[in-house]
Amino acid sequence: MHKWKISLVLVGLFILGSWQFGAAQDWQKHVLQFPRADSCRANLLRLTEEPHVAGSEADEANANYILNKLLAFGLDAEIVSYDVYLPYPREVVVQMLRPIQFDGPTPEEGFPVDKDSYASDILPGFNAYSPSGEVAAQVVYVNYGRPEDYDALQTLGVSVAGKIALARYGKNFRGVKARVAEEHDAIGLLIYSDPADDGYMKGDIFPRGPFRPKTGVQRGSIEFLSIYPGDPLTPGTPATSSAERIDPADAANLPGIPTTPLGYGDAQMILQYLAGANVPEGWQGGLPFAYHTGPGPAEVRMKLDMDFQIRPIWNVIARIKGAKNPEQFVIIGNHHDAWTYGAVDPSSGTATLLEISRALGELVKAGYRPQRSIVFAFWDGEEYGLLGSTEWVEENRAEIMQNCVAYINIDVAVAGNRFGASASPGLKRFVQDIIREINDPKSANTILEKVWLAQDKKRQPADLPDFSEPADSLAVHFGDLGSGSDYTAFFDFAGVPSLSMSFGGQYGVYHAAYDNFYWMQQFGDPDFVYHETMAKIGASMVLRLADARLIPFDIATYARELAKHAEATEKKLRAAGAPDDVSMQRVIEKCKTWQQTASALPAAATIPGDIDTAEMNALLRKFERLFLDEQGLPGRPWYKHVLFAPGYYLGYGAEPFPGVAYAMLKQDWQLFQDELDRILLKLDAAAQTTQKIIDLTRN
Repeated sequence: MHKWKISLVLVGLFILGSWQFGAAQDWQKHVLQFPRADSCRANLLRLTEEPHVAGSEADEANANYILNKLLAFGLDAEIVSYDVYLPYPREVVVQMLRPIQFDGPTPEEGFPVDKDSYASDILPGFNAYSPSGEVAAQVVYVNYGRPEDYDALQTLGVSVAGKIALARYGKNFRGVKARVAEEHDAIGLLIYSDPADDGYMKGDIFPRGPFRPKTGVQRGSIEFLSIYPGDPLTPGTPATSSAERIDPADAANLPGIPTTPLGYGDAQMILQYLAGANVPEGWQGGLPFAYHTGPGPAEVRMKLDMDFQIRPIWNVIARIKGAKNPEQFVIIGNHHDAWTYGAVDPSSGTATLLEISRALGELVKAGYRPQRSIVFAFWDGEEYGLLGSTEWVEENRAEIMQNCVAYINIDVAVAGNRFGASASPGLKRFVQDIIREINDPKSANTILEKVWLAQDKKRQPADLPDFSEPADSLAVHFGDLGSGSDYTAFFDFAGVPSLSMSFGGQYGVYHAAYDNFYWMQQFGDPDFVYHETMAKIGASMVLRLADARLIPFDIATYARELAKHAEATEKKLRAAGAPDDVSMQRVIEKCKTWQQTASALPAAATIPGDIDTAEMNALLRKFERLFLDEQGLPGRPWYKHVLFAPGYYLGYGAEPFPGVAYAMLKQDWQLFQDELDRILLKLDAAAQTTQKIIDLTRN
């Protein structure tokens, strides 16, 4: 056969194959054939070649690598840069002066089986945004450094005023530990990783096992995210090259006392020389001696020299343009900067997001066109305080609030094999529906079935339900959104329905030098099958949201979840002895009435085909925005969502009804009533909008 005839035959076969591929219109099933474990592995290996802290040359190189991969996938991609306030450490000194002398901090130990642990270009352990300074004082052990821990010390007659506080990681965000220590007049703070929390009390330590060795240091930012995330010098506005910046002394989310992290090997040198009372119940950690509160006689000198500069960061943004409603868009994102190599945090997510991008690029080549646009976002500067995503949302807030359907976050995509998610209540049923359709790679169950079994140890595979429960209930539990990753600006500032998901595991090297490719290959996901599975979940979510005739936002579940939170808050009020007229009963009643209204919403599949869903979708797209108040929350106006926010003294953890919770914390009952009134108005608007959607389905 002549070459030109062969070519025509091949072209014909390609066109026929493409037509058949698209004819079924079940692109969500087709996309599952593309993600591959070996491709995810190759992505992760490249992304973790060097430490790549935000603003560094290696960070920029990774951004360019991601950009070139996206372009090769056939996507429209670009780098969007911002200029942000980034510190690097020049010098970090922790010396024990009395009763013995000890020079620290001890560098992270290298191990022959892991070449990356010997790298000389890893920044030493430090807490970003700690001020420079030199202090010397006796030490007081403050447990996790929560407000209640300082209250317990006060009952023992122990004060940290004029002292250096020593807190262990866990239970709250490290920036909260710094803020609370400062509020109690400590002059410095040391934060260490106790072996009871992520070291040998949990299992074998690195390199034999996945947990933190004695020199492993948890780096991390202490920007006070509970006030506002993002660039500290441009709150509420994007950190462009021409941005007006406030003075660092006026930045409300920056700490005021020198703070630095330690491994538990160094912390042991201090803790074993503390006197004073034995610690309260629950304060004893995993080191082999009884803990005491101090103060002293252990005395420590801290000297920190930080290099604060305005430095560039590089977001990478790619798009697939929608065919029917191109102005509307779904975003899936994760950050690409890391404190060290970041094999788990964040590069498991970055590698997975690249694989999702490749899979959808292949789908487009096969003829797929989404109804709404799809945006892939690789953020920078997340580790310092959600910088890249926050600046991008602040710059594009009006468009996002008008047209963004949902935001999907896959930070720390894989650290093991246990799926978990947090989400807007309106998306929890959506998450459940997706993982019902994806198989677990190492069992006979779907991901949903595996989660259902894991959440109740008494359950047996033979007892699996069909998961066809009513639309206003959930078979499994998903968390609520606080802060700590790149969904924060979307959900809390722009009112975009958001979700964050991961496969968790025995991840004991968070933010240490040992979070590298060796760790992932040995302990996290040796076969990279959970990377592949996460790519399938993410791709399925994106396609479902981009192509849904009716946006899958579950109003009934939202109402039910809020009613449960209101009931829990009411119990806290009564336990705290609040005045009788301070109550959540009106919220509980409104939520239950709203839920009853929402139960009349028909399933999308039952809406007749001749009904135009455009107006319904417009209401659903902006439903989460009903809960925003431009006035913001008391004490932190950047946060606009009146139903959910990070807990003021949690930092990462979610706090339902945050204005009410803040009033309870301050025991300001007039503020409580004011915040309650705001909530009630928002619930009225939600119920009215729900009825409008119901009415539209009947026309």
